[in-house]
Amino acid sequence: MSLKAFFKSRTFLMHFVLLLMFFALMVYLTLLMLRVYTNHGEAQTVPDLLGFGKSDVELVLGQHKLGYEIYDSTFVPSTMPGTVLSQQPEAGAKVKEGRTIYLTVSAMQPEKVVLPAVVDVSLREAQSRLENAGLKLGQVEYRPSEFINLVLDKKLNGFRLPDDTMLIKGTAVDLIVGKGLSNEKTVVPDVRGFYLDDANRVLYAVSLNAGALIYDNSVHTADDTLRAQVWKQMPEGGEDKLIELGSSVDLWLTIDEDKIEVNVDDTNIDLFESEFESEFESEF
Repeated sequence: MSLKAFFKSRTFLMHFVLLLMFFALMVYLTLLMLRVYTNHGEAQTVPDLLGFGKSDVELVLGQHKLGYEIYDSTFVPSTMPGTVLSQQPEAGAKVKEGRTIYLTVSAMQPEKVVLPAVVDVSLREAQSRLENAGLKLGQVEYRPSEFINLVLDKKLNGFRLPDDTMLIKGTAVDLIVGKGLSNEKTVVPDVRGFYLDDANRVLYAVSLNAGALIYDNSVHTADDTLRAQVWKQMPEGGEDKLIELGSSVDLWLTIDEDKIEVNVDDTNIDLFESEFESEFESEF
């Protein structure tokens, strides 16, 4: 039989029709299975969860056959902890059964971040570090210094901040920045026997800055640094010792009592600071 005659034969036509029916059946079954798998036509409407607590969220989403996941949390003082602040997808959206709704809720307490190192860098760099840590630049106080536009210290509500202090995210940190030396001079106070914070207070009172801090071999731990006292300074203090405003005074610190030549209690520290402030104001 020739090929042309075979294509016109009844046998070929029957097989060809059966083949078409087979392919049609396969397409129908595939579409049917896809329809079942994707729950076609069974979309759920996302409910409005704003202001709901955890128990209410679970109840409502359970009724809609939806799940949830806490994606983020933000502290809002006027809102109960755990309250839904936002959701994704938003209320009214059409989703499939079992879809996860991502929630942002009110945190139990404010998020805290570590204060980055901002001393001995430029003001611009310090601002960048604060913002990257989730903090803000507060007031900038300029004081005489050998270094122009260099951050000398950091404060919050008037108090100096130790390194690695934990602060509430969004807190504004005040910075003390150098503005160059002044031609005016001031007396160098004798801060031997003072703890570092107290020594800084006295130096700041007469527009001087703490320079290098040298701890001797008696200081081993962080607690030791808090207990250390100044036993030596350069330049030395005294009524006849005058230096330009903004100059730095290097301090040597120890917890070795044999090295500490001068012991000053808190009352004397305040009096000492006041005396230098009064002398400085009357002289200039």
